[in-house]
Amino acid sequence: MFSTSRAQTPQSNITTGSTLYTNSSPNFWPSPSGHFAFGFYPTGNGFRAGIWLIGSGPANDIIVVWTARRIDPVVSSGAALQFSVDGSRVLLRNSNGEVQLIAEPTRTAVAAAILDSGNFVLYDSSSQTVWASFDHPTDTLLVGQKLATNSALYSSISLTNQSTGNFKLWMQSDGNLNAFPLRSIQEDKYGYWSSYTSGAGHNVTLNLDQDGTLYLGNSTGFVVKNLTEGRLSVNRTTLYRATLDVDGVFRLYQHQIGTSGSFSSKILWVAIVDEDRCAVKGTCGLNSYCSLNGTGIDCFCPPGFIYIDPEKPQEGCKLNSTIEDCLEDKSGNSYNISLLENTSWECDEYDIVTRTISEADDL
Repeated sequence: MFSTSRAQTPQSNITTGSTLYTNSSPNFWPSPSGHFAFGFYPTGNGFRAGIWLIGSGPANDIIVVWTARRIDPVVSSGAALQFSVDGSRVLLRNSNGEVQLIAEPTRTAVAAAILDSGNFVLYDSSSQTVWASFDHPTDTLLVGQKLATNSALYSSISLTNQSTGNFKLWMQSDGNLNAFPLRSIQEDKYGYWSSYTSGAGHNVTLNLDQDGTLYLGNSTGFVVKNLTEGRLSVNRTTLYRATLDVDGVFRLYQHQIGTSGSFSSKILWVAIVDEDRCAVKGTCGLNSYCSLNGTGIDCFCPPGFIYIDPEKPQEGCKLNSTIEDCLEDKSGNSYNISLLENTSWECDEYDIVTRTISEADDL
């Protein structure tokens, strides 16, 4: 039975040779406070290795804040996470015998720990950190963590699938924080949200402080820009996280830990308000357009197009015709131009698309 409850004893130091299992205890290591855990969490038809904020409820009462090897398939029951005996790495051993690297310290490690900050770290014999999950963010920043220059957060596919999704929040080398669709040209005009701090310098980082302040700062300590205003509460039962969510919107969350270990959550700040959700480029797929419906968004096909997958309208649309249809009638009598009211088109009015050889030969 897999469990993510608080029953396991917190460990300050995890020794070399320690192992976690998907199908037997222990399957995770808790932080001293019990608020965070590092280990295996269930997802879909398998498991992933990661870090999460623990709730007091059932296994799905967790908030994942870091995931290892997101682009790889989930592992099956029988997999193991091992902090190697020689302290040279943390390995993921799948039940089929495949071995994957999770962490490789800069020097030999003698101990590991999952801290109350949510940071999983490896220490050398001098108690110096030689590897930290905070240096390898996925979709979330925690308190004390920085998004370094030329680093990025990548959204997840869904709330239940932490594989790399469709959006990227990039801390650019010019000091600008910019959000893009992942599969787009990484130039400012193709972004859908920006901190407008271009030119602020080459050492700007995105930071989250213990009072919930989210800001851009440089290496001298100068605050380039506060993304959130005001000071929030600082206590041991209040946690903050900043996440590039599955919909491409960057949000700051507050989690209040109750006496029973359960937590309540609320959104403190959003980069893009609900009324502007359609401004997130890539929300709807190719050849489709986004429309607000009052509670969320819908993706629609323009006239002459149909959904690629009617069950997944956000994946885009395709022509409801073929090249052969055009060749059958070259008179133009079957062509029609429709006007879409109250619709704005992003970026360029048109694109030049290179035909494939087969299409060029047919025309």
